Formats: sequence, structure tokens, C-alpha cells
Amino acid sequence: MNRQRRRSEIICRCNEVPREVIEKAIRGGCDTLNKIFDETTAGVGPCGGSCRRKLKPLLDHFLKTGGFPDKIVEDNSVRVDPDRRVLPDEDDGE
Repeated sequence: MNRQRRRSEIICRCNEVPREVIEKAIRGGCDTLNKIFDETTAGVGPCGGSCRRKLKPLLDHFLKTGGFPDKIVEDNSVRVDPDRRVLPDEDDGE
């Protein structure tokens, strides 16, 4: 995927937030998913936040390397319930 096409890729379809907006927010200091949600509106749409599966690996890669991957591999451990809350990766006994 060429760079321009990658940057214009829509990550959050509900709120039509492109990857370049998310990358800019992360570079600007958004270092948690909640900060990304607040800054960009990605991850808080009526679908329940299914794009969080792309947001988390994008953020994790940046925090680890200082850059962004060419291709985002979705993190299927990020689950969203009907109440639009991110669920823990594992059953924590609650």
C-alpha cells in the first residue's frame, strides 16, 4: 500500500476517521486508547468500537518503535460488548 493511500485509510467507519488523523493524535501525545477516543472520536461510534481492534496495535507499535506499521494487524483480543465497553483480554473472575 503506498504511503498516501495508507494515510487516507479509514480506520473508524462510524465517524469516518482516517488513519492520518489517528497517527497525528498519537504523535501529538495521545498515549492511551481513551486519549485517542477523546481526540479523534475514533472508537466511540454506534458499532460499539470495533475499530479499537485496529487502534490498539497501531498505538502499541508506535509506543514500542516510535513509528507506525505499513499494515495494521487487528488485535482480536480487544472485544467490545453491547454496552460499548472494552472487555478485558481474559476472564478476571468478575
